[in-house]
Amino acid sequence: MGMARAMLIERHRPLMANFIVIRRCNLSCSYCVEYDDVSAPIPLAVLEERLDHLARLRTLMVSLTGGEVLLHPDLVAVVRAVRARGMIAAVSTNGFLLSRSWIESFNDAGVFAMQVSVDGTTPNEVTQKTLKTMRPKLELLARHARFRVRINTVLGAAPPEEALEVVRAVVGLGLEAKCSLLREKDGRIAQFDDHTRELYRTIAEVEGRQSALFDEVFQDAMLRDGRLDWKCRAGSRFFHVDEHGKVDLCAPRIGSPGKPLAEYTDADLREAFDAPKSCAPKCPVAYAHQLSRFDSFRPQSGPEYPIDGPKPAAGASSGRTVRLPLINA
Repeated sequence: MGMARAMLIERHRPLMANFIVIRRCNLSCSYCVEYDDVSAPIPLAVLEERLDHLARLRTLMVSLTGGEVLLHPDLVAVVRAVRARGMIAAVSTNGFLLSRSWIESFNDAGVFAMQVSVDGTTPNEVTQKTLKTMRPKLELLARHARFRVRINTVLGAAPPEEALEVVRAVVGLGLEAKCSLLREKDGRIAQFDDHTRELYRTIAEVEGRQSALFDEVFQDAMLRDGRLDWKCRAGSRFFHVDEHGKVDLCAPRIGSPGKPLAEYTDADLREAFDAPKSCAPKCPVAYAHQLSRFDSFRPQSGPEYPIDGPKPAAGASSGRTVRLPLINA
């Protein structure tokens, strides 16, 4: 009921914020620029202050992300801080550091959902997040997690046949499977050949369609046509809070608007809600699509939102190979 009210009545209320708690990561997947290997965890007191501002904006769900969130020593306390402010807590992780102790702590703290990335069956030069290393962690989650678990596979990070094998394994464990589309450095959907498109259709059949809010039907049209005409509400229904506490439309649009969360107001939410975005037609960012779709019947009559060019993230200067970033979402 809370989600329905937020969508239909409180038209500018944020439904989800991606919330960076640490930029450092224990992996170095070559398609990702959303990490570095030096940053310290953001102090708990700073994160709590930022959560106060998200609560002020009446944010419904906070997705804790990084970098790798399990490197933050106060992560469970951050989850509790989200819950204490009346918001729903979700966690996005590569899962390498997961243990039964972590899972039980998340159970006790009231995590609503977790997303774990598994891109293929064996490690390659693009991704280290594969079934070979992650199956024991997935089995732990299947046995012990009392929260919703969704396994995300990036189509294009490994041979597409491996993505299909991952989805079948995940469904076999009784967990939710999700297949995201690789995107280029500027945020556009990557190019896929006919063979990959055909395998994606099989993957979609195996994983099944999720709930109306989090299904991936928009990807069908993007794979077929390379674009989709839709009304993006990023910056309002969904936005990204980076490690500096600044609000961005999404991870590929760092600096747009790049406004401190402490200064973000209802007027900013309304502006982002009403403004068309020139990057939308070729954008595969799942949460932006999913959290915008219930306002599709409403017009976007404002001036076009100023979209800055994508800026290198912290990992881009770390000396690692950087290409084809993708966020889950």
